[in-house]
Amino acid sequence: MVIALPDTHSPEDAEASTGRLLFERLMARYERGRVEPMLELFAEDAEVLAFDGVRRGRSQIGAWLAECLDARGAGFLVSTDRFAEDGDVVRFEATVAHPNGSVQQVYGVAVVADGLIVRYLPGLLADLNGDA
Repeated sequence: MVIALPDTHSPEDAEASTGRLLFERLMARYERGRVEPMLELFAEDAEVLAFDGVRRGRSQIGAWLAECLDARGAGFLVSTDRFAEDGDVVRFEATVAHPNGSVQQVYGVAVVADGLIVRYLPGLLADLNGDA
């Protein structure tokens, strides 16, 4: 079975907002499954407010990203289901597939300053394989 993925690059990319470009960079780097490139998108003193705890600074965020990648592997963006930007706040819902075959609907809220994520709230809306 072949799944057609939407083209995530369009002529509008040249005019995309800072928040939209940051989201696209985060998703592209997540697909590669490496911590350091993702970590570059976070400010030195950034915070991640995850369900299982708060991580402060790049060191703790890097460890959290590594744990996420170890648990599920890289995630491949299937679709951006919702996207909203209000000033320095970016909100998204997306469907992500993993190499192990799992498909999840995730969300994120990011506060952006100077082109970097300063606060990030990630979460899982649904495990589309029925495991959640």
